[in-house]
Amino acid sequence: MKTELVSARFEKKDAALIEEVAREEKTDKTTALKRIFVLGAKQYKLEKAIKQYQEGKISIGKAAENAEISLWEIMDKLKERNIANPLSEEEFKEGLKNLEKVWK
Repeated sequence: MKTELVSARFEKKDAALIEEVAREEKTDKTTALKRIFVLGAKQYKLEKAIKQYQEGKISIGKAAENAEISLWEIMDKLKERNIANPLSEEEFKEGLKNLEKVWK
């Protein structure tokens, strides 16, 4: 895996968190920062996918793909947030017709 050196400045409280994670995980600060970043990146992708889904820009399947989670997981996340399907009744009926074709 190729890596790239990225330099960043953190507020003291954030730098302290990195050190705390490194200490708790018994690792170095670079590895701790990578773990924190991965968690944040995953959350960012999820939030972005949910927003695009809510705006009707992407399907639920694409939202799951963009968030790098399963369809069932994205459905659970949407349910937790009380986010309804943005499809109109006509679009929903058309989807059902397509499903019927696939299952026959």
